Amino acid sequence: MIALSLGVAACGSSSGGGGSSKDATDIVNTAFQHPIKAATLALNLNATLNGIAALNGPIALQLTGPFESNAGKLPKFDFKANINGGGQSVPLAIRSTGDDLFIQIQGNWYELGKDAVAKLNDQIAQQRSTGTAKGFSAFGVNPLSWLKDAKTADDTTVAGEPVNHASATIDMAKLLNDLNQIVSKANVSGTTKPPQLTEQQKQQIQGIVKNPRIDVYVSKKDQTLRRIAADINFNIPQDQQAKVQGLKGGDVKFSLEFSNVGQSVDVSPPANAQPLSSLSGLLGGASALGGSSSGSGSSSSNGSSASGSPSTKQVQEYAKCLQNAGTDANAIQKCASILSK
Repeated sequence: MIALSLGVAACGSSSGGGGSSKDATDIVNTAFQHPIKAATLALNLNATLNGIAALNGPIALQLTGPFESNAGKLPKFDFKANINGGGQSVPLAIRSTGDDLFIQIQGNWYELGKDAVAKLNDQIAQQRSTGTAKGFSAFGVNPLSWLKDAKTADDTTVAGEPVNHASATIDMAKLLNDLNQIVSKANVSGTTKPPQLTEQQKQQIQGIVKNPRIDVYVSKKDQTLRRIAADINFNIPQDQQAKVQGLKGGDVKFSLEFSNVGQSVDVSPPANAQPLSSLSGLLGGASALGGSSSGSGSSSSNGSSASGSPSTKQVQEYAKCLQNAGTDANAIQKCASILSK
């Protein structure tokens, strides 16, 4: 999980400092060598996209909650999330007991089911026993090679824990080349392998994303990662803006923080969870899951909940609207009205 976080967030903001490159690289490397098996995480993602008026401000995602790894099985976790964008706020929750998985939408809980999770756990266990779950090294890739101009910064605290702090620039050319190498060596079954980036595409990406940086904070006490932060600035060339709904550029801020490291998690299933088949509209239609939708609580003749919250039917209609909208920001904005009927 930590290695994945470093790979995904391999760009970000810096906060000064002037220590040696070797010391800074050692701090980042420490995050790979000490995996976190249990903790409370807090993820924040905030994107400001210029040129798309329909978004009506930034898009933000917050996710918090405890997790604990579960050898050969789905991890246990209890996450609460909130998505803000286009003047709307959507609360969500997802919970795993290791043997079952639940998602909460519009205040109602839905269950994936123990049989489905058992199949998923079998796959996880098989990958673990056969070693098919590959890390970066299996592809001949070392994420530390993506760092340049690495420096140590002023020591600080994260969630009350004293930490070492390192900051570095990301070598986008090296990162993109390694991404192609991972794609070329990936063993993909049952689907088409994604195409590698062309030289032209790599040049375009490097021209759009300027001087990405990363900040890493590692506990002085147990050498585990406590925070990773990113701040990505990008600008879209004018002749390319029409292809991305008029997007001119923007700023994406990312942070992932860990606290209560090592603290065990006890997750209980929610009461009155409905089968996930009742959200068939959200997952691609009732025919795909073989079930029909049903809402909780009484509903009025137009399908809205008597309590004032959107009904399951409205959530299904909203999901279908989003599917039809694709990447059209104006169409996405119009979908929000379905939840307030």
